Formats: sequence, C-alpha cells, structure tokens
Amino acid sequence: MRERTGLTQVEYFVLHESDGDAPLPEILDAWLDNGAGSPTVEEAVPALAGALVSLTADGLVEVRRFTSWPAPWNGGARVEGADLRAEVGGVAPWLPGPARIGLLVVRVTEEGGAYL
Repeated sequence: MRERTGLTQVEYFVLHESDGDAPLPEILDAWLDNGAGSPTVEEAVPALAGALVSLTADGLVEVRRFTSWPAPWNGGARVEGADLRAEVGGVAPWLPGPARIGLLVVRVTEEGGAYL
C-alpha cells in the first residue's frame, strides 16, 4: 500500500459511491447522472477505472466478483492487480445487464473509510 496525500475528484467519487458496497454499473450510473454536462460511457470508464485501480492498489477499496448479487461479501472472489486493471478497463463490466463472468462489486476498506 502506498502512502497517500489526498484523493483526486474521481477517486473520492468512487470511494464515496462504494461506501455500503457498490456494483460497477451503479458507480457508472451515478457518475453519468451529472446533468447536461454528463460524459459518455466511453469517456467515463477510463477515469473511473483508473480511480478504482488506484484505490484498490492503495488498500482503500476492495473489489470482488459475484455470480449473483446481493450476496455475502465473503462469497465473492477477490479481484486485484493486473487482473483488475484488465477487467475494468473495458466498458462491459460497467454496464448493467446479465453478468458475463460475474458482477464486480466495490467495498470501502477500513483504511478507505478514513477518507470519507
């Protein structure tokens, strides 16, 4: 875990939206619900993905894959590092619909809670 001096606007948004467990499509929906100046999905995903990967690397959030949701947190498989980076970089995991290889859900860790 790296030592942090602060969060970017996008990191804070992802962290805030992840408080209480948040599937990726819910995070994207919240980001896009920004009025007339909303970005497209294709514009939003790279920023959100970068923030999610950074927050995970710093231990501020945890990402798990679930075959059904809601479910007990310990029932999900942890996704991190290069696997997380590869999975969240595309648009598909951020869109609602049938789970392709499972729904990715984000949860704030105890360390991340200090930033809320």
